[in-house]
Amino acid sequence: MTPAVTTRMMPALIGMALGTSVLAFSVKALALLLAAMIGMVLAASSVAAYYALVATVPVQVDFLGGLTVTKLLVPFSIGVVVFNALTRRGPWPVLLQGPASYLAWSFFVVSVISVLYAEGIGQFPGEAAKVPVFASLFFFTLTFIRTPEQFHRLLWVNAIAGTVEAVITVAQVHFGFIMPGDWRNNLGLPIEGALDGGALTAMLEGKVRAEGTTAHPILLASYYLMTIPCTICLFLLEENRSKKLLLSGMVALMSYGWYYTFARSSMIGFALMIVVALAFYSKAARVAIFMGIGLAATGFLSYQAISDTLSAGVQTIEQQGWFASADVNSANSSWQFRLESIVGGWNLFLAHPWLGVGFGQALYHYTTYLPSWANHIAHPSVIHNVFLEVGSELGVFSLAAFFSLLMWAFVCAKRGLHLPTLRPYAILMCCVLAGQIAFLMITPMVREIWLTIPMAVALGHMNRKAEP
Repeated sequence: MTPAVTTRMMPALIGMALGTSVLAFSVKALALLLAAMIGMVLAASSVAAYYALVATVPVQVDFLGGLTVTKLLVPFSIGVVVFNALTRRGPWPVLLQGPASYLAWSFFVVSVISVLYAEGIGQFPGEAAKVPVFASLFFFTLTFIRTPEQFHRLLWVNAIAGTVEAVITVAQVHFGFIMPGDWRNNLGLPIEGALDGGALTAMLEGKVRAEGTTAHPILLASYYLMTIPCTICLFLLEENRSKKLLLSGMVALMSYGWYYTFARSSMIGFALMIVVALAFYSKAARVAIFMGIGLAATGFLSYQAISDTLSAGVQTIEQQGWFASADVNSANSSWQFRLESIVGGWNLFLAHPWLGVGFGQALYHYTTYLPSWANHIAHPSVIHNVFLEVGSELGVFSLAAFFSLLMWAFVCAKRGLHLPTLRPYAILMCCVLAGQIAFLMITPMVREIWLTIPMAVALGHMNRKAEP
């Protein structure tokens, strides 16, 4: 066998080895990983349990019947925090502190209650398990992020976890390492007799799209939407050259991983982040933002005009050569099913405005409320707009609580701008939250928002403590 042939076969052989190991040892490997993490947090401290929870935010591969590693880790993390609080080795969880806590509690309580009265409950364990994950991320962040130094360490946790996720992404792209998940079955032309349908077809056509340890490439892009800005912030703040070099490499690796998600919706989020960041340093950018808000408020920028502009921009990106290897639907097709999903979600919300249809239950109802002009061959399993998703599932009061929580996060971040020690972090959170909101306007709920909201709120608490 010639060296050239060996070189060409090596990625395939490595991919086969990785795939075989996942099929043979996935449950045991995840069990060992979980046991190791539990042992670590029990032997260390409460904050270690929190960091472990943060690090597993993107680990959404099913472990047992819809339960992910993060969902399984939550009760152990809560147990460790409570145990350390009882033994006075750690703080008690901060559950009632300021408007954000009360707004979050109202959202979480309604989420749990709504599952009980939902009609035609489906996927009850998996859906219900999301609430403790969201709540743990939220309240533990308020508990353990109380100083600028702690905030800085949390950024490092996000940066390191994002880098590990990027390494897994690279393995997927270059060695054909595919995590368990069925989203690929809906892509490409399935080959008769093939179990993975679209995945196998896409690989044979030379097309790739990475999802890392998440359930879908969009969710991986959402994770990078948080970790890349956090790592860039660290790069700007660190004075040590070695750390700067390390961080620059981490940003490059994560950017490479994000590129291979081919998530066009996340491009919109990053674009708005850049605009918001520029607004803090450029008067012209601030004027442009206020003009855009004014035009939108007065109706000169209609929803249709905005959607047409975004669609045209995405199509332009899609036509570029570097996008040729993307295993994605066309821009028109992607936008079409999103628009139909959003209209269906709006109609579902109008039909159930007060209590909604139950947490995580919109996927069983909204397709019956699609507009008469809907003609897409397939529709996503969830409404692709987080606000309509919340409103249609939990009702108008929970929607108001969720929206108010986001607005309060911006208020708290703004307070942090007044202190030199907090200003870089406040700018970071304003950018990240703005990008996430833009992203979530055409995407359903993601875990990261329940980490970034309390991070911003924590800055407001730090500012109040620093005031004379």
